[in-house]
Amino acid sequence: MEYDAKLLISLGSTFASLAGAFAVVRYQVKSIQEVLADVEKRLRVLDTRVDKAELTDQRVSVLASMLSPTERDKAAREIATIRAELTTALNDVTTLKKMHNGSHPSIKE
Repeated sequence: MEYDAKLLISLGSTFASLAGAFAVVRYQVKSIQEVLADVEKRLRVLDTRVDKAELTDQRVSVLASMLSPTERDKAAREIATIRAELTTALNDVTTLKKMHNGSHPSIKE
């Protein structure tokens, strides 16, 4: 097998163009990977911000439900009931203290 000059030049130019194309592709892949890493980083930052916003929204909605007029009215009624029962219990204790008078009568057997 003899290789003439035309064949060698043709193979050399083909090899050179393939090497050049490989270098271009390698550079483009590297560039795309860098862009992808930057996009990933930004996406994570945005995801964190969205999570914080959702948490804030959830907190606001919980506070809004706690401070709603119906809930405040219900809580006020419960507190009024507890206060009334406490007043009654204190009056009963005072009555029992007066009845007892601190002395213990002897028991005849």
